[in-house]
Amino acid sequence: MWDFGVTTVALFLVVVLVVLWLSTRRAPGLPPGPPSLPFVGNALSMDSDPRVLFKNLRQKYGDIFSLYVFHKPLIVLNGYDVLKEAMVKNADVFSDRPHSSLMDFVTKGKGVIGTSGDLWHEQRRFALNALREFGVGRTIMEDKIHEEIAQFLLALEEQKGQGFNIQRLVQNAVSNIICSTVFGKRFEYTDPLFVRFLESLDENFQNTKATGVLNVFPVVRFLPGDPFKFTKTMDNINLVHNLLIQPSIKGHLNDHNEENRDDFIHVYLTEMRRRQQTQETTTLDLGNLARVIADLFTAGTETTSTTIRWALVYFLNYPDVQERCFQEILENVGQSRRPSMKDKTNLPYVEATILEALRYADIVPTAVPHAVPQDVQFRGYTFPKGVTVMLNLDSVLQDPDVWGDPQNFRPDRFLDGAGKIQKREEFIPFSLGRRVCLGEAMARMELFLFLTTMIQRFKFVPVNGKKPPMDGIMGFTHSPSEFQVKAIPRN
Repeated sequence: MWDFGVTTVALFLVVVLVVLWLSTRRAPGLPPGPPSLPFVGNALSMDSDPRVLFKNLRQKYGDIFSLYVFHKPLIVLNGYDVLKEAMVKNADVFSDRPHSSLMDFVTKGKGVIGTSGDLWHEQRRFALNALREFGVGRTIMEDKIHEEIAQFLLALEEQKGQGFNIQRLVQNAVSNIICSTVFGKRFEYTDPLFVRFLESLDENFQNTKATGVLNVFPVVRFLPGDPFKFTKTMDNINLVHNLLIQPSIKGHLNDHNEENRDDFIHVYLTEMRRRQQTQETTTLDLGNLARVIADLFTAGTETTSTTIRWALVYFLNYPDVQERCFQEILENVGQSRRPSMKDKTNLPYVEATILEALRYADIVPTAVPHAVPQDVQFRGYTFPKGVTVMLNLDSVLQDPDVWGDPQNFRPDRFLDGAGKIQKREEFIPFSLGRRVCLGEAMARMELFLFLTTMIQRFKFVPVNGKKPPMDGIMGFTHSPSEFQVKAIPRN
């Protein structure tokens, strides 16, 4: 007779071996990738800076490879040709967003404008049209930006040439431009609500790595001590929603006038009511309005303010670049009037410096994740329905075959032989395809007007000769380490 104890152990071992084999077996048709460990996949190999890992894996497995984050596959696309083929030529199947458990908690399962289908199409189209109406790319938005720059310059002058951390000051100014566009008002930089709002955003950006685990294992939100920052993240989101976004929407509802198109909320409410009155099928409602506002702040505040800070890092490390920008401004604009968007064509080196800052800083090196709505065949591989697809923008912005010496900060790479700006299709810091950054046009305006005016009015120098490091910190964005700077008024 069989020894049931031996049989049980044998069956147990077989089951364990099968489970281990299944947990390390790459799904048929997936792009190649590194061997994965049972249960954790390649999660232990994920460096704090994905650029390092992705570069090494690309060299070994090619432009398309896959990893496993615990039990979920992740496909990474590299190189401009691959990204363009996926995001432009096959936009219909590569424009979805992956499911996010964290966003389910934030929206109570009602979806977000960044996901897929009719919802994001309608919300994005409306937001783009509304931003154009507010004058993005035109004088009306330029005046709004200059109004905030004036307050920003006053705050700089108050530093009286002393060393200080400019991070919060830049965030204040950029956030206020969005506030004036969305709410129709700006905040004083010391306003307690405004300060709490920015602090909440900062904390959530810093905690993105921890909260990312929630999308793979939602159950970890119940662990004591909040190790994955779920409670803190939700508290911050609720604070902004309850103290800033909802009161602003309620105030606009109470005094709404369909003739008032001075800010985004009024325009949204007017169009929402028009579609409801005509009984059109629409996703424009108060819940999605709140989510659109949150998205505009998330996308607009962090990336633009971070780029301005990186530009200052480069000015402090390359004072000759800063001086050459100033001389070009001095010759073509002078110091008696503020720079305008009309000056852009006459300031090619300044524009080239901004482009190089965007390329070199690599603010969002892997872009926001994408997904496919059904099983897709692409370049000989199977992309299973719902799989997370990462666009490695770093593989393009730092490609030696494209830029020659990408490791060097060199604005001249964007100038032709005649000293004019030369456009490069591989310049994709705002991503590409249908999901290109919603606020790209506004960001470009802000960067040009802020940086030209800052250089025109001040010379930025290190404190005690200590230049800030050129390598940054990887979080929601690739941002510079905190640094001190002196802003010396130019006579």
